[in-house]
Amino acid sequence: MPDKWPLANGNWSNAANWNGGTKPVAGDDVFADGRTLNVDESFDVATLRTTQRSGGTIGGSFVFNTAGVTGTVTSSSPLVPGATNMVQVTATTGTVTISLGGNVTPRTASNDVLISYSGNCNLNLTGTNFNGLTVTSAGTTCISKTSAGLITITGNINGGAASGQANNRALVSTNGNTIVIGNVTGGANGTNSRAIDQSAGTLTITGNVTGGQSTISNQGVLFSGTSLTVNGTITGGTGARAIDSTAPVNIINGNVLGGTLEGVITTGNTTITGNVTAASAAAITSSSAIQLQVTGTVTASATSQAISMTNANGQVYLNGNMVNNNGKMAIYAPIVWLDANNTTSAAFFTSGGSPRTLYSEDTFPNMPAEADTRNNIVYGPGGGLRGTLRMPAAADTRNGVVYDNGTTGTALFTTSLFLTELSSSTVPVAVRMQNLCTPMILGELMEAYKR
Repeated sequence: MPDKWPLANGNWSNAANWNGGTKPVAGDDVFADGRTLNVDESFDVATLRTTQRSGGTIGGSFVFNTAGVTGTVTSSSPLVPGATNMVQVTATTGTVTISLGGNVTPRTASNDVLISYSGNCNLNLTGTNFNGLTVTSAGTTCISKTSAGLITITGNINGGAASGQANNRALVSTNGNTIVIGNVTGGANGTNSRAIDQSAGTLTITGNVTGGQSTISNQGVLFSGTSLTVNGTITGGTGARAIDSTAPVNIINGNVLGGTLEGVITTGNTTITGNVTAASAAAITSSSAIQLQVTGTVTASATSQAISMTNANGQVYLNGNMVNNNGKMAIYAPIVWLDANNTTSAAFFTSGGSPRTLYSEDTFPNMPAEADTRNNIVYGPGGGLRGTLRMPAAADTRNGVVYDNGTTGTALFTTSLFLTELSSSTVPVAVRMQNLCTPMILGELMEAYKR
């Protein structure tokens, strides 16, 4: 692959400013060579580098200052940094797109920033993995966002793993909104080496979020913006929570699982559409007076409740079932509300360890419908159901007919019974039949007349 570099500070589009008098093409390795190169047109190359080429100069930067450009960098190691702020996005309008063919990680230098996004354009950034630093240095950032624009990141975001080091984060955002399409995983080592650290705007993640290892500050997400949405599964890590949020609004469309530490700790109202399941630690905790709404099953572990709400005014709204475990309540909260329009069960254990499940009256298993239960029979939990099925008495059912689980009818339909009923009936049809003149009666009347 040929090496290309600029001869002076200038625009990418200026062919005369490139060695050999030609612009880079697909497959080229492009060195900044200590220069500031303004990306004012789209390009397709193998790598961007601020390392020192043979005979060249270390450092420089690639500055995306023009709306509508697309930078395509195809190598599996697309960015090779030799200085901080290697890629800078400064365009103030429109959209800039950067497509990277593989993983990106800051260089091994304290306080290094790989991608700096400060212009108020929108940025579409695609790669395989955006990583915090994994070797010995501190304070590095893969993506730094101070822009009020929208950044959309397609790829996984992973916290740092530099042993004994701090603040090696993948994404640090202090302004604007963020969309992540990919999985987010907290740091594996060091401290404060979380995957995402965002203090403003909204954050939407479509993917799974997993807490980190080693220390509690290696979260998948530390968020203090206005609204957090996660479309995926959230799992607490072995050393850090998956999400630590102070946002007033949190929306989770997926399951929340505890780990060694919690899946989520929140100080704002939270809505979960999915199951909430404890492990060594609770799935979700809060010490604030918030409302937590769950549509799904909440399950304790043998050692922890699934939901822990310690504020006296904390409230849980449950549309689903509770499964307690080994004496541990699935929900530990001062106030719990059940959805009035849906069914609920709560699984407990007796003191002897036997399971016992309580059901709302409309969900008791194997109970017949009221229309299939004999009239006025009260049944079900708490006597909340009453049968409406009316059954005839045996005397009102034809003789010999078996019904109602073995009852046999006794009513006989004979000639004498018919005549008895007919002679005493006042029904108009019966009265007319009573006054009918049969041939026998007519003959008797004629004989009487002759006499």
